[in-house]
Amino acid sequence: MKARLRKQLVSAKRWLRVMVFVFFAAGLNNVLADDSLPRVTLKNDRLVKEGKAFKFIGANAVNLVFYDDWDLDLQKAITQAKENNISVLRIYLNWGWSKAEDIDKIIDIARQNGIYLVLVLTDCCCSSDYSTEEKYFQGHAPFCNITNQESVKAFKKSIKQIIQRKNPINNRVYRDDPAILAWEIANELEYWRFSELESCQWVSEIARYIKSLDNRHPVTIGISINNAEAVNKSLLRILSLPELDFFSFHFYPSAGGNEPSGENTRKINSIIEKLLSLGKPVIMSEFGFSNSMVLNKKTRENPDTVDSYVSNFKEYMDQAFAAGCSGVMFWGWGVPESARVPMWWGKEDHSIANKKFCDFLKNYQIPEIDERQ
Repeated sequence: MKARLRKQLVSAKRWLRVMVFVFFAAGLNNVLADDSLPRVTLKNDRLVKEGKAFKFIGANAVNLVFYDDWDLDLQKAITQAKENNISVLRIYLNWGWSKAEDIDKIIDIARQNGIYLVLVLTDCCCSSDYSTEEKYFQGHAPFCNITNQESVKAFKKSIKQIIQRKNPINNRVYRDDPAILAWEIANELEYWRFSELESCQWVSEIARYIKSLDNRHPVTIGISINNAEAVNKSLLRILSLPELDFFSFHFYPSAGGNEPSGENTRKINSIIEKLLSLGKPVIMSEFGFSNSMVLNKKTRENPDTVDSYVSNFKEYMDQAFAAGCSGVMFWGWGVPESARVPMWWGKEDHSIANKKFCDFLKNYQIPEIDERQ
């Protein structure tokens, strides 16, 4: 009886050791999976990954949150982005009829493909599309009325729900996910609507609140800047707030390739030079051939003009990187099938259907410049 009991105890111990090893191995695999996408951090005026300056080609993909509504393929859009040398995607949250489940999928698929995400917490563009201020603030941009305390309170509530959300697909809380490169407070805050003091107070308050919930991801804000004159003392004071970790500007020339030779690249250089004077990284987080949807589409799809279209993009990107930008993000990216969608973004997206543009992306080499210490 005692011998049989001893045998059972030995067997139980062996089984326990096996189970401990299995659980340890599983845990190790999870750790390795967590570390498979290195975190992007900050050092002076550079983004850094694994101890080296992180420079990237990115794309805006704000439409991805609508893909399930139009039966489009999220996996395909993100995988094809990776195949075309795109390593960062930028999407809007709390926008249109997007759902939290859509964001869960996007984050998880992006991470599987080694793609980082800039997540925009609210969209403040564009009041000129609305007939009255009331329709703009109430119908489109409720979180952008920065002097309204109810708006601020509601925005904070939304931010908390997002940052503390646990992704049911991979069981990661958003604030812990290395696939998130940064939180962007707002897309194109119309800071000129308010006093400099009001803008500073709001940006500081919201940025500090984000950092109180998540101190591991950088915080930025996206501002539309089409010429160097817009980077005035007032805007620089807003952007110089210590709570902002880097700057994101948007550049859309009014005439695209019809500008005088070199004029747009001179503008880009001057804008970046002014922003870098604040000692923080700079990203050209939106840019395009022109601010005209019709001109963009016509130029890139016409065999007679597509070469100049691609050349124009190359000039913008070359100049941005040469001036010290950490990354550039063109507008926008999707799947070829998005062209059938009766929405504005269906006309603005690039995809693998734009062969010359994609060949350019795949072969583009980020210019090497001397890194400042």
